[in-house]
Amino acid sequence: MLELEHFPKIDAHFHSTFYNPVYEKIAKDYHVKYININTDASVFPRMEVQENVALAYVKKAPEHFAYIASFEMQGWENPNWHRSVFDRLKKSVDQGAVGVKIWKNIGMEILKPSDSSFLMIDDPFFDPLFVYLSENKIPVLTHLGEPKNCWLPIQEMTSERNKVYYTKNPEFHAYLHPEIPAYKRQIEARDYLMDKYPDLTLIGAHLGSLEWSYEELAKRFDRYSNFYVDLSSRLGHLQMQSVNDYEGVRDFFIKYADRIMYGTDAYNNPEKLTSSLINDWKYFTTNKQCESIEVNGTFKGIHLPEEVLYQLYYTNAQSIYPGLNVEIHS
Repeated sequence: MLELEHFPKIDAHFHSTFYNPVYEKIAKDYHVKYININTDASVFPRMEVQENVALAYVKKAPEHFAYIASFEMQGWENPNWHRSVFDRLKKSVDQGAVGVKIWKNIGMEILKPSDSSFLMIDDPFFDPLFVYLSENKIPVLTHLGEPKNCWLPIQEMTSERNKVYYTKNPEFHAYLHPEIPAYKRQIEARDYLMDKYPDLTLIGAHLGSLEWSYEELAKRFDRYSNFYVDLSSRLGHLQMQSVNDYEGVRDFFIKYADRIMYGTDAYNNPEKLTSSLINDWKYFTTNKQCESIEVNGTFKGIHLPEEVLYQLYYTNAQSIYPGLNVEIHS
């Protein structure tokens, strides 16, 4: 029988913006390696602070921690911006960063001074960046767009969690801000990158913002051999779909077992981290009745084959992030 505490795991999407020794204990107790994600978000500390924290974890317990670097969009209008970003990323990779994160401020916040339109990720401005990342074989983790629910009124959202979040954070609720480019436009801009840069390894954080339909996500996997996703903060959407389409969701995980990585998106929240580990494991490894704040009532676990579990929890992250030191000790 597989045991959660002893099964090797890589959490491919984790956030800790200040050093907390409890994460080292969780990592050891549950046999996990955490990839700490730096992010250009206003609610996060400055990039230098985030990176120093991530490096502190790596130095303290390299068998249990790695990190993904990022860059700041501030000053992007400066003609020297690209060069400074390349220099920063090179330094980060030299220090051990296994990838680079791009955030939703591109496409949903930053305006072009020329016409006050939103700066999208498919803008030619970013061509030098993606050429650099592609040529240097640096994997790119993208959080572009938001759940489709973000563009719907609260009462029409499919997720209870989304309803609570956007009620508390109306500034991020795109439905209330029609000037923000539509959901479809966000997805098209991201997909453009995979068409234009087929040698780029691109990971869609949070199920690539296609959480609402595993079938739509499958279409991208079929079309783009360089596209992968992590499950962070979106597993509940697949669990909702498995209530009425159990075999479809289970078959999706099995068919695309080499394209999906486990991740929690725990952000300075050890309690969420451990509860996610336990509850997600139950869903993936048993056919018992499960519960989630996303789903009304209980739903059955999808009891994935052992080889699929190893891919989901462990080996996919190794192949997608080649710089990852994957030795995990109990």
